[in-house]
Amino acid sequence: MPYYSVAKTRDNLSSLIDKALAGEEVVITRHGKPAVALSVVRDTSPSHDVQMREQVEWLDRLQKRREALPKPSLSYAQIKKLDQADYDH
Repeated sequence: MPYYSVAKTRDNLSSLIDKALAGEEVVITRHGKPAVALSVVRDTSPSHDVQMREQVEWLDRLQKRREALPKPSLSYAQIKKLDQADYDH
């Protein structure tokens, strides 16, 4: 297991991060003693399933709000007829 001093870590941080991402264990020493290790952080974002469920729930809430809106008093055909009459005049 490779050990790196704080000074060497400072000069090579990018390459040490690449090593850690590749699965290598990277240990940083302070005053010659192991102090910390670089490791890969697990993905903490919601999983795809959780995101999909949230989107479906949002769409369900939207549909319920839409259904609660007042219904139009004119049909589409009536509105279209009125609109066409405006163009004719």
